[in-house]
Amino acid sequence: MNILFFIIFFFLSSFKICLGDNSVIALMYHRFNDERYPSTSISTKNFADQIDYLISEDFKILPLSDLVSFFKGKSTLPDKSVFITIDDGYKSFFENGFPILKEKNLPFSLFLSTKFVSNDSDSDFMDWKMIKELYKNKGEILNHTASHKKLLNLEIEEVKKEIVEAEKKINSKILSPKILSYPYGESNKRIQELVFKLGYDIAFSQHSSPLHIGENRFNLPRFAINDEFGGMVRFRQIVNSKPLLIEDLKILKKNIAAGEFEISFKLLVNSQNMNCYVNNNAIIKRKENENYVNLQFSNLVPENRYRLNCTLFNARGELYWLGKMMTVTEMDIIF
Repeated sequence: MNILFFIIFFFLSSFKICLGDNSVIALMYHRFNDERYPSTSISTKNFADQIDYLISEDFKILPLSDLVSFFKGKSTLPDKSVFITIDDGYKSFFENGFPILKEKNLPFSLFLSTKFVSNDSDSDFMDWKMIKELYKNKGEILNHTASHKKLLNLEIEEVKKEIVEAEKKINSKILSPKILSYPYGESNKRIQELVFKLGYDIAFSQHSSPLHIGENRFNLPRFAINDEFGGMVRFRQIVNSKPLLIEDLKILKKNIAAGEFEISFKLLVNSQNMNCYVNNNAIIKRKENENYVNLQFSNLVPENRYRLNCTLFNARGELYWLGKMMTVTEMDIIF
């Protein structure tokens, strides 16, 4: 592989984001029926209702290996494509989520942190026997690093060790595609370049946005689904949403000490109906000059992750969505 290709690809995907007419969505789940963690858990009933909706509305539930072929230009994706992903390897998925997918013979992708795999009956995590059962029933078992550390806090050689160790462990048990999910969704250009060098085809973050061909395929979005924000109205909006068209994305200001950050981009549709939000008590201000939008962020605190979501309904009532993640460290604001 040519590192020049990665640099060119990253540059293009960072500064021109294309709009797709098709709806292509990746969903992210963690725990199932675990009331201890409502922000990362979904009830069996809600999950079953979501799957039933996807089937009844003729969505195409696909394995992530199909997405790899799409980004490599080897195949197209049908409209209303959906990818079901599960992070970490909690036993609650095997007990409460997997039976629903197995009954309907649906593919899914599990991102596994290998050091947490356990034979302890009191553990929250699956053992290898369970994981192999998933694999035998249309489950792709994928890399979520060995020990789920914050990669931004590690030296690059430690990041490499985390990825390679998990890859070797998974492949010693089953055959695994070269697809990665970053713990906490956090990465930067250096980590993404490493992932490319290690031969990975795509890698996922945790910001919310539909998928499209213009994405940086080493920082792909997924919609987090849980009981806290997992009602059917929101779910229907998510899976029917389309990517919001912007280009010429620029970072105008970055003041780490003051917790301030500013970006601009060109919106290729009328911005009048666009709304932008950011979480974790950050403050966002918006300015517009013709088709250019400036977003000014303040009250950003180190060691926090912030998710920017901009949404727009067109005249036909169709929802367009742009999501980005900002990670603030003591040294940088990563966008």
